[in-house]
Amino acid sequence: MDAIKRFLSKETQTWFLTGAAGFIGSNILEFLLEHNQKVIAIDNLSTGNIKNINKVKSAIDFDVENLSFHEEDICNLEMMIKLMDGSDYVIHQAALGSVPRSIKDPIATHYNNVDGTVNIFHAAAKNKIKRVVYASSSSVYGDHPELPKFEDKVGKVLSPYASSKKCCEVYAESFA
Repeated sequence: MDAIKRFLSKETQTWFLTGAAGFIGSNILEFLLEHNQKVIAIDNLSTGNIKNINKVKSAIDFDVENLSFHEEDICNLEMMIKLMDGSDYVIHQAALGSVPRSIKDPIATHYNNVDGTVNIFHAAAKNKIKRVVYASSSSVYGDHPELPKFEDKVGKVLSPYASSKKCCEVYAESFA
């Protein structure tokens, strides 16, 4: 954590943060703003909540010009390319989570998680982003019984949600 704080203290960077209104995304947003970083925050509010953004705004003292929030969908490629322009880094937290939801509606899970993530990777490549940090899920380890989990020991993937996150990991490798 100290290394991250030292990195952030060197200069203000522009961060493109997807899923910013979710629990994890809003905590990342708060951390970046507390460290004088500029953030372009994206969320379509399908599972995130604007209250999380407002909570961050009221909880900390930050330069209001450092935050630009957009209620947009990562599945809109043209908008992602446009909004990401000028960013240095991408933190991709957006996803349609929930194993039960994915079983009920695997098409929506695939569209949001895979197509949306490919859009983020493509927009990052178009905008010459320095680095993309992608949030996967422990669900990609499937039913492998060994604990702790290791990336090279993966069991059978057990849900459309897990499949979508695993697919995104493969795309991340190919875009890298």
